Amino acid sequence: MLILAGSAGAVAARSAKRFQSLYTFTGGADGGWPAGNLVADKSGNLYGTTSVGGPNGAGTVFKLAPDGTETVIYHFTGATDGDLPMSGLLMDSAGNLYGVTEVGGANGAGNVFKVTPDGTETTIYSFGATRADGYNPSSQLIWGSNNTLLGTTVNGGTGALGTVFQVSLTGQETILHSFTGGDGQYPHGGLVMDSAGNSYGTTTNTTKGDSGTVYKIDSAGNFSTVYTFTNTSGYDPFSSLTCDKSGNLYGTTQAGGAHSNGTVFKLTTGGTLTVLYAFTGGRDGSDPLAPVFIDKQGNLVSTTSGGGLGDNGTVFSLAPSGTLTTLYTFSSPGGNQFQVSTGSHSQAGLIQDKQAGAGWLYGTTYAGGNGNGVVFRVKE
Repeated sequence: MLILAGSAGAVAARSAKRFQSLYTFTGGADGGWPAGNLVADKSGNLYGTTSVGGPNGAGTVFKLAPDGTETVIYHFTGATDGDLPMSGLLMDSAGNLYGVTEVGGANGAGNVFKVTPDGTETTIYSFGATRADGYNPSSQLIWGSNNTLLGTTVNGGTGALGTVFQVSLTGQETILHSFTGGDGQYPHGGLVMDSAGNSYGTTTNTTKGDSGTVYKIDSAGNFSTVYTFTNTSGYDPFSSLTCDKSGNLYGTTQAGGAHSNGTVFKLTTGGTLTVLYAFTGGRDGSDPLAPVFIDKQGNLVSTTSGGGLGDNGTVFSLAPSGTLTTLYTFSSPGGNQFQVSTGSHSQAGLIQDKQAGAGWLYGTTYAGGNGNGVVFRVKE
């Protein structure tokens, strides 16, 4: 069920109270096309990456203060420090930021980097040193055991179909799994870890023609396929999963489902998948590329990259009852009559900045604004 009622004027008034554009990128020195999730510090500053822009056009790491002031902490050169940072950042207790670039680095296959609060960048690991190594990481890192970083590469590995990797902060890398095709291929999404230390992720397809998988690497390092998607249950799960306190997994598929426009799903610890919502491609949205955020009421809140008014994507909330509410529909320049340049085609999930309070969730759009994306906040 979808809820989005009222006249254009009434919808615009409600939208103005629950949505704010905080910063509009120019595509120049400040960066452009932010694709990843944001992270917040204890003072309410937001941090993220832009995939392009900066003085060298290779992307940036930026900080957005509560008053809307944007500062580029680091800009990539496109050489050994990397190029095209497509994912969000991971922050440690000292405020250091960790992330990946999809290409560039010493071997041209991307890298893992660290940026300190004062803007000093260190390349922790450069991918592609051997043919069996991973290539092209594009997902956000998570913390592993013993202060290590865990992530995925879309390509590379012994099967040339992607990897799951672990790297220490001093640069020692271990390939935890190389995909061969039958067990999945092309893991665009990152990992999520449950309370028992098991890691879960998604692949977008398999060589058997299946529509993607959910896989598990347990705390002992054993790999297993938890679920293989069909067209009905959705296909191309592009984003990372979200885990609740009971160990259930939630996520999105960018395509498939009853209306072929993507789904929101729940996967139990026993491997039973339930489609919670199938997007119609209308005002409810389509093609979700982002993970879901679970609020205190158990609602799943996220974004779609398409659908909505003008096909620019939406912000939605899915209640445990299965009712979907469109919280906001994006527009790009030249959009509908009562929305102008609010952003479009979000690929990122939402985070909560507890310092800001009032139930605001924060995210980015890849495009829109001036054509180079925005940072926004939305209230349920």
